Amino acid sequence: MNKQIGIKVLWLDQYAKLKEENKQLKEELNSALHFSKALIEDDKSFELNENESSELMLSIDSIRQQREKLKVIEMERGWVSNGLTKFVDILRTSQNSLEDLCDQIINNLVSYLGVTQGGLFVVNESLEDRKELNLISAYAYERKKYLNRTVKPREGLVGQVFIERKPMYLKEVPEQYINITSGLGKARPTNLFIAPMLMNDDVYGIIELASLNEMPEYQREFVLKLGETIASTIASTRNSDRMKSLLEDSQIQAEQMRAQEEEMRQNVEELQATQEEMHRKQKELEATNAKMQHNEGVLTKAFDKLRTSEETYKTQINSLEVEKSQKDEKIEELLREIELKNEEIKKLGGQL
Repeated sequence: MNKQIGIKVLWLDQYAKLKEENKQLKEELNSALHFSKALIEDDKSFELNENESSELMLSIDSIRQQREKLKVIEMERGWVSNGLTKFVDILRTSQNSLEDLCDQIINNLVSYLGVTQGGLFVVNESLEDRKELNLISAYAYERKKYLNRTVKPREGLVGQVFIERKPMYLKEVPEQYINITSGLGKARPTNLFIAPMLMNDDVYGIIELASLNEMPEYQREFVLKLGETIASTIASTRNSDRMKSLLEDSQIQAEQMRAQEEEMRQNVEELQATQEEMHRKQKELEATNAKMQHNEGVLTKAFDKLRTSEETYKTQINSLEVEKSQKDEKIEELLREIELKNEEIKKLGGQL
């Protein structure tokens, strides 16, 4: 009898325990249901009590925490994606100079990140023997700062980032570094982020951002990605400028070649005209030579005839001279005879 009573008491205790456990399980299920509903409806007012530490509730809370982390990650990704889209549109639609483009980029970047000051350095490639960084644009409190800064490799933090090709994030900014000037006075920045603008491991420029607040990692990653896009745009712009310059040089050379071809064509025409004139003069010269040869033949014949006549005249003259000489001798002989006769006559006259 006592044994039956003991069994009954034991059974009642187990029943009461099971009933209590069932009640707790029901309460946990109800809490889990409410928690799950709040999780589905994104009700942030629902919080897990400290005494609600069952595995189911802890699992649901873990899911909630994971969901919150995913929401943060999704928000960060959306922020990065929207930012990249915004700046890609700026880079794509900008048709102005490099300085105007840098002004738009750094002004929008300072505003989008919520920082207080920013600067954009671009590598000057016009120097053949060395490279240096020129501060193209600087903004502080949404106002453009007209600064003239040139940074050489290894010079300062910007020059160090340029050489190392790695970003630099400082939460303790050196005292000698820039101050942030606002309408309320001056303050030294507590956070400084310097990022290289890389493409194919080449640095095209440096982005420098200063802030009084901490810059989250996803924002720094965004700046690095944006730097790659800006570097690509700068490279594309410079290649376009080189192609434009080469095209202009090619056009100038083509114009020069066309001018040279025109000059050569004129020279060829002048040469052809000169050759035709020379050919005509050559024919005239040949005709003149032929005429001169004909006249020379006539003159030769005349000269031969004249020479023959001269010889004939000489012979006749010689004959006349001989004849004259003979007549002169006869005259002299007659004169002597006459003188002899005269002497004889004188002698006869004297005798008479």
